Amino acid sequence: MSILSRLINSIALGALIQCAALGQGESVAVLFNSSLPESKTIAEHYAKLRDVPQDHLIGLPLSDGHTISRREFTVKLEQPLAAELARRNLLDGKTASIRYLVLCWGVPIRVDKDDALNEDGRSQVSSSLRRNEASVDSELAMLPQHAQAPKRFGIITNPVFRQSDAKQISPANGVLMVARLDGPSAHLAKQLVERAINAEKEGLWGRAYIDLRGISSGQLKSGDDRLRKVAEIMRRSGFTTVVDEKPETMPVGYPASHIAFYAGWYGINVEGVFAESKVEFMPGAIAYHLHSFNGSMIRDAHARWIGPFINKGATATFGSVFEPYLELTPDQPLFFSRLIRSGFTFGEAGYAATRALSWQTVFVGDPLYRPFGKGPEKTRADLTKRNSPMLEWYHLLAVNQGLAAGAPTKAAIEHLRQLTQTKNSAILQEKLGELLMTSGQGAAASAAYAAALKLSKSPKQKQRLAAEQVQLQAK
Repeated sequence: MSILSRLINSIALGALIQCAALGQGESVAVLFNSSLPESKTIAEHYAKLRDVPQDHLIGLPLSDGHTISRREFTVKLEQPLAAELARRNLLDGKTASIRYLVLCWGVPIRVDKDDALNEDGRSQVSSSLRRNEASVDSELAMLPQHAQAPKRFGIITNPVFRQSDAKQISPANGVLMVARLDGPSAHLAKQLVERAINAEKEGLWGRAYIDLRGISSGQLKSGDDRLRKVAEIMRRSGFTTVVDEKPETMPVGYPASHIAFYAGWYGINVEGVFAESKVEFMPGAIAYHLHSFNGSMIRDAHARWIGPFINKGATATFGSVFEPYLELTPDQPLFFSRLIRSGFTFGEAGYAATRALSWQTVFVGDPLYRPFGKGPEKTRADLTKRNSPMLEWYHLLAVNQGLAAGAPTKAAIEHLRQLTQTKNSAILQEKLGELLMTSGQGAAASAAYAAALKLSKSPKQKQRLAAEQVQLQAK
């Protein structure tokens, strides 16, 4: 048995650990806007697909805009919701039978500032934390602490920040995980749960794209540092990882194929490759673009980032509805580590990575979405039994993990040549070509790229392969 084969047998899909069955339908309450029929339809659809009990669905008559006043939030949303949850024995303080709250398209997103709201201690803090505008979601995450009458200005430290035990992220510890099924249309919002469930069945596969700004010093360097850590998590987890160091975002025409993960910054509105008419998101893709207002216009298909991501096919994303300050945005390395390597749900990973509550963060997607909840043997068996086209990605991930763990390139080449799937896989042929090129076997690499080009059905992959062929010919 080769060195690579031994490594693959021991660590292949090591990121996909077996997890306890947490966060099923009975642990969810669903809130919809009863003034909008589409909102209720989404709630019922979600409940049917996730086995949420009917008495966990709550409708409140709300305005249908993005933003509501602080008074409307308190009187028409927060207080009635808390009362209804308590009446149904779902959540009463820190005593709860639920862990998640799903907000459906039509529920307001932002609580506007209220300068007339005077609170003790507000004048003593720095001006940057006297603000009381926030996301609806982040305020509702505080419902387990409602009896303690938390302040509205500034932030409340998340008591489960950096939590490594998913079971501890719960109302018993002061947090209700809030996410929303939302987007540019009710139809797209409804699709989010379907996208999540399909990805759970087949797995989340593809490539990771990390878009840095090339910042080497100063206060903003921490933004690039975070994203570099994300890239390393992706690489060690076995995902082919592309890192762009240029200051601008990935431009129109960038060969971004098979996108499973995207993390980058810092454009106010969607631009570059993500503004193209078609974006090659893989089923279950998770995308995040860090900008202070990336979540301020979720229901617009062309403005900011969250709406366009959902419109182009992403399954989950997150962002900020007002200025959050860089240090108070979710910790991206922690989020992706908990999601991939610890097998957390989207909601669990999001709240484990969130430092501040009663603040600006919003998570868009099914909070129960767990793309990495299966063990490696079950994953391989399921894909093989169904003869799934995703099996090629399983093999690529295993090879990448072996290489990241120190396997020789020669062993990886030998392993790929021995796999029966390689001959008919554009994905595996491209990897073979890459390894042959780095080992100095130009003619063999060119042949592998040519085979991949012939097999590929991805326009972006074909673009990339053609460019590789040109470089080889130039050499």
